[in-house]
Amino acid sequence: RLADMLTLRDLISQQEQDLDPDREWPGISAALDRAFEECRRMREQEGRLLKEDLARRLAGFAATVGAIEQQLPEILQQRQDELKSRITRLLDGVNLDPLRLAQETAILADKCDVTEELVRLRSHISQFTGFLDSDEPVGRRLDFLLQEFLREVNTLASKISNAGVAYLNVEMKSEIEKLREQVQNLE
Repeated sequence: RLADMLTLRDLISQQEQDLDPDREWPGISAALDRAFEECRRMREQEGRLLKEDLARRLAGFAATVGAIEQQLPEILQQRQDELKSRITRLLDGVNLDPLRLAQETAILADKCDVTEELVRLRSHISQFTGFLDSDEPVGRRLDFLLQEFLREVNTLASKISNAGVAYLNVEMKSEIEKLREQVQNLE
């Protein structure tokens, strides 16, 4: 039994040793060097894997932006047709200056224009790719850039009321969140 063993004196003894720092330090130093080198290698490997994952996710995000760009002419034509139909119904029997109607239609069309947001998203994607190729710590910059991604995606969603684009917006927001989670692991 353990209790019986503990009653025996000198069964286990502790001896103090005088350590010679000059003699012990080379072994300690070599062990520390190996540990630091292994840590550095692990960080580099993790960094490479994170970079690959971020690049893959960014490519998917860019493809979604491209899908919206492809659908845009059709969406805008559909929106224009709907607007014409509504205006015709609303103005049935009302005499309205055609110039004034054209001006109001142009203003509404300008409010629905997402060219600026798409250009900014493409610019942000390019900047993100550039940061991934940098040897500098870029975690905070990428996190800030992803906030800009989200702002542009939200503006897109508010300007384009289309079920297909709404679905793609949800996909983009989900991808932004995944990118942000990974960016938190970077310096």
